Amino acid sequence: MVTVPPLLADLIRHVLTGRAALTIVAELTDAATADAQLGTLCPDVVIIGPAGVPPVDPARVRATLPGARVLVLSEDLTQLRGPGDNDTDAFTPDTLAARLVP
Repeated sequence: MVTVPPLLADLIRHVLTGRAALTIVAELTDAATADAQLGTLCPDVVIIGPAGVPPVDPARVRATLPGARVLVLSEDLTQLRGPGDNDTDAFTPDTLAARLVP
């Protein structure tokens, strides 16, 4: 998870327990160094939160990790975007769980 506020990260972890088999490898709070850290970690899924200043560019993350599923939370936390450019839906536990796997 990148620039996801701690409370939201806890909620995401709690909601996904039992819905999806996943291991959170890192929670990156510094948008400026996220690209380099993600390149080292090589996660399968990246969830980008709304808290980055400057914001994390999903296109750069996709370029760094071409095989990763990149999901982006809207600023108001009502929408989940990704993994495709035109994939936008309500941000719900079910939507998030469904988007974690191909």
